[in-house]
Amino acid sequence: MRRHLAVTSGTVLSVALVVSGCGSSTSTTSSPSASAAAQRDHGPGGGGPGGGSPQQITAVDLNTGGTSPGGANTAAVVKAVDAFLATLDTAQREKADYEFSDNKDRQTWSNFPATTVPRPGIALSDLTTDQRKAAEAVLQAALDPAAVQQNTAIRTADDYLSSLGGQGADGFGSLKDYFIAVYGQPSATQPFMVQFGGHHLARNLTYNGDKVSQTPQFVGSEPAAFESGGTTVEPVKAESSAMFGMIAALEDEQKAAAEITSGTFDDLLMGPGKDSGVFPAAEGLPVSKLNADQKKLVMTAIQAYAGDLDDDAGEKLMTTYESQLNQTRIGWANNTGPADENSYIRIDGPSVWIEFINTRSMSTPNIHFHSVYRDKTNDYGSSKPS
Repeated sequence: MRRHLAVTSGTVLSVALVVSGCGSSTSTTSSPSASAAAQRDHGPGGGGPGGGSPQQITAVDLNTGGTSPGGANTAAVVKAVDAFLATLDTAQREKADYEFSDNKDRQTWSNFPATTVPRPGIALSDLTTDQRKAAEAVLQAALDPAAVQQNTAIRTADDYLSSLGGQGADGFGSLKDYFIAVYGQPSATQPFMVQFGGHHLARNLTYNGDKVSQTPQFVGSEPAAFESGGTTVEPVKAESSAMFGMIAALEDEQKAAAEITSGTFDDLLMGPGKDSGVFPAAEGLPVSKLNADQKKLVMTAIQAYAGDLDDDAGEKLMTTYESQLNQTRIGWANNTGPADENSYIRIDGPSVWIEFINTRSMSTPNIHFHSVYRDKTNDYGSSKPS
């Protein structure tokens, strides 16, 4: 649904690692036992590269009672998932196929590369060309075309990082750093989940009849922009333009009221591993105090994330968020410049939670983008995440 995005007013974990420009405030310890499937015979990443994880995951009791407005194209997704699984041999399917009740694996997603936080599922590099096409067909069925393109652009950024060389560069790549996993039996009536992600990308798509959850969702890019094949690639342009455009449209008094004063942030607060369901206290400027044009910019920013679903489900979800707009707040901390280090922007509503931050790169000289989108009432298709 992002292709229908209305462009208004010209806008369309703290751990430092040598192997990556990513850091995160969501974890402060490193534990070899943090892998989400240590008990399984094919743990995260399907036995792929990696060792100890800086991300600690505490299993929570996910249910399937999330408050989705419906509209999911579940039958089409089921068909695509079944077709993908049918291409796998026994050993590959053992890596890719999980029980829906395997909550701890379902929670294993991160901004870090898979060499650092091993992922559940099977790596794209372990699939044949035809099998990768079948995997990509799953995402094409589930997501808006612009979101599918974004997946490719984020993965291309990993190839760019790999081309730079240096320590840790061999851990990046558009195939070996990205994994797909299926949880539960794909069904038009019973819950199942498709998980896809890797470095700077997490898609967690949970279906239950006509209900669907696309959160937690992480999109980021290192670098923010780069050249590939003679073309400038900006994987998170829609999100960054919308978020910074929303803040730039504030009057001075509004901007002062929108400042988040509870602390300063060097990364996301509700990123990987933050699945307790407890969100920070609401701060910032109530959207009810904005004029009509400014409210449109808030909706444009939300749509840059929530619009990643297939059309009907995405439109129904946006209707829900719009109905809650006057109970939503926007805020910023640290800086507000698109190229400034640690510029932090937040949208916080009864359901929607979006964070965006410019964080320091280690592999490239400039900032790069981290962002997370969560639905407080529907993460993992659950209304009670803990």
